Amino acid sequence: MVKVRMNTADVAAEVKCLRRLIGMRCANVYDISPKTYLFKLMNSSGVTESGESEKVLLLMESGVRLHTTEYVRDKNTTPSGFTLKLRKHIRTRRLEDVRQLGYDRIILFQFGLGGNAHYIILELYAQGNILLTDSEFTVMTLLRSHRDDDKGLAIMSRHRYPIEACRVFERTDFTKLKASLILCKSSDGAEESDFAGGGTASSNLSEQVNNNNTCNASGKSKKANDGARSNKTSLKAILGEALSYGPALAEHIILDAGLSPSMKLGDGSKIDEGTVDILGLSVTRFEDWLLDVISGAKLPEGYILMQNKISDKKGSTNQESSVDKAYFYLN
Repeated sequence: MVKVRMNTADVAAEVKCLRRLIGMRCANVYDISPKTYLFKLMNSSGVTESGESEKVLLLMESGVRLHTTEYVRDKNTTPSGFTLKLRKHIRTRRLEDVRQLGYDRIILFQFGLGGNAHYIILELYAQGNILLTDSEFTVMTLLRSHRDDDKGLAIMSRHRYPIEACRVFERTDFTKLKASLILCKSSDGAEESDFAGGGTASSNLSEQVNNNNTCNASGKSKKANDGARSNKTSLKAILGEALSYGPALAEHIILDAGLSPSMKLGDGSKIDEGTVDILGLSVTRFEDWLLDVISGAKLPEGYILMQNKISDKKGSTNQESSVDKAYFYLN
């Protein structure tokens, strides 16, 4: 499946790789689209084989991706107001720091030092955002304003960006994880796991009872079957909620444990403690890797999986044999 968004592990790995850019200066900023921006970084002390100054193009797409690129993209002939604001405050400034805020999908770029510092903050979750702040993290300009009154957060111009609200990485409490997995069952279909959606089970059950009083026998059977299926939740969904790493990483952890992400739990189906222990070991392996990338010296490796498609004599692709061979390339 083609990756369309970066998860927590992707962000941690990319940030670690981008730290090599620290010390380079921002030569210019270009807008490719209303959500995609290209930052041209140069290192006057670094000289390429052609004798020119070292140049790196850094691509940021709000809510989607962040990486360096060598691909030449068409730029807007007239820069947007947002681009002009970025140019005004960070052009010619030295990149002093690149870091991930906690383990959220938020990346912070610091240009300049002390009171003259400015920050570019890229959000890769939900609808995404790119913000420019001053040295006190007061927002000067941004792509998208939004607020959450329940949490007391306001991501708006002239408001302070709440960097302290980002989640700090903590290892999983395996006692709570084991309880979440083992106790995820429903008694006679009347209870639902907290991780499966909360208090909707009783309302669904009441609707089924009312419908059963007015429907014929075949309708009753269909409703009962639908209810039984709805009372079961996949292991992937439960683990994703319990770990807060998202569905993609939950699936990775489950597959690493040699289990099926679509395994159904609930409605009397239990998961044995041996399986929970195997999952716990897989979670530990992932968190060891993540912690080493975030705060250790580990430089992560990347791989591209390619499938060898074999065509028959007529020139059409044989889909059954298209996955027979796979090649891994170190990135």
